[in-house]
Amino acid sequence: MRFITIAMMLIVVGVPLWAQAPDTVWTRTFGLADYDIAWGVEETADSGYLITGISNSMTYPGWEDILIIKLNRDGSTAWTKRYGTDTTSDWAQCGKKTSDGGYIVAGQLTGWYGDEANNYFLMKLDANGDSLWTRGYDYDTTNDWGQDVCQTLDGGYIMVGTSYYWSPAQGGYDWSANIVRADPNGNKTNHLLIDIKYSQDLHRVTATADGGAIAIGQAGAFYIVKINKYGDTTWVKGYGGVGDGWDILQLADGGYMAFGDRDFGGSDDEDFWLLRLDTLGDTLWSKRYQRPAPDYGYGLEQTADGGFVMAGTTYRNGGVDPTDFLIIRTDADGDTLWTKTIGGDYGEYATDIRQTSDGGYIVVGRTESFGAGYWDFYVVKLAPDNPSAADDIASPRPTAFSLGANYPNPFNPGTTIEYALDRRAVVRIDIVNLL
Repeated sequence: MRFITIAMMLIVVGVPLWAQAPDTVWTRTFGLADYDIAWGVEETADSGYLITGISNSMTYPGWEDILIIKLNRDGSTAWTKRYGTDTTSDWAQCGKKTSDGGYIVAGQLTGWYGDEANNYFLMKLDANGDSLWTRGYDYDTTNDWGQDVCQTLDGGYIMVGTSYYWSPAQGGYDWSANIVRADPNGNKTNHLLIDIKYSQDLHRVTATADGGAIAIGQAGAFYIVKINKYGDTTWVKGYGGVGDGWDILQLADGGYMAFGDRDFGGSDDEDFWLLRLDTLGDTLWSKRYQRPAPDYGYGLEQTADGGFVMAGTTYRNGGVDPTDFLIIRTDADGDTLWTKTIGGDYGEYATDIRQTSDGGYIVVGRTESFGAGYWDFYVVKLAPDNPSAADDIASPRPTAFSLGANYPNPFNPGTTIEYALDRRAVVRIDIVNLL
């Protein structure tokens, strides 16, 4: 009877061993005596960070200014810029990199057309944060709130948000999703109000490979709008029960990953919700990230290994205590690799997250526990993931295989076969032609 001895070298199941979240490298707070809120973050070309948000006015307390801070890689301040008028409230909820090395900022300015209404605006900045131009947009609506902008393939822009106006579909004044298409100089080329029977809001927009964009928000539930390159809608879809969509990405296959929070029913049942969609917006799968307290999701980023990292807010101790930053890292299938909370004695709210060029993460939001004021910008830099675990995810299959000659050869009744892999993997061995 023949038998074969197989020497298996470096054969283990290729499951990431990420039991622990990355450490915090540094934190920074920015603000005055009252309130300051960071809404968005971008890594810049020099591996620094652009933080965009609002700040209580230095001249007229109770009014808001736009505050944009450029940080160096180590968290030190490169420059700080305030924008806005002294006697009105001006908001910005995003600042994005543009193809010329500068930035585009979207939000709302009060009194742009001499009244007290809020109006959409776009502001183009150079790499040093100096304003090149500002464009306001008025649509005879009571208030317009610009929430996000993306640069499209032609160098122009698509901005999204919400407008309060008389809605025929709703039979009265209510909020409707608003889309503005502009050329590279900020001149409007198209404008669209989406009028349905539900109050709507679009929070985020991402450029797509077809020259258009994809936007996400809420209309009683998750609400996603595909926008073509002209600024018109291709399709509009809702998902799930009561929920709020806050971020969306286009993936390499042309599909999408959508993120936010959903109320799954019952007490404290708001949880992070991640949806994988195909190119037409149909759901391929969805994941709920259930925890014992309400959680609200705001920022989503695809990581270098094809996984995802989500940021938002969680209530401590079943909702009894204040809030913390909540960060959840997943693999490409949405399965959790690690979870991290960050907070102090009072409340912290995370609003955006990016993976950084060093493999770590940058998270922004606001803090009540730290800093000078009631609320302050809160910026947290996290270390990279466990290097060995990251390697497991990045290359899920071996790239090299070596098979040693069996010995003895020929053999009777037994032999030994040796092989080696260049990384961890699940291995199946088939041996044929034994006779």
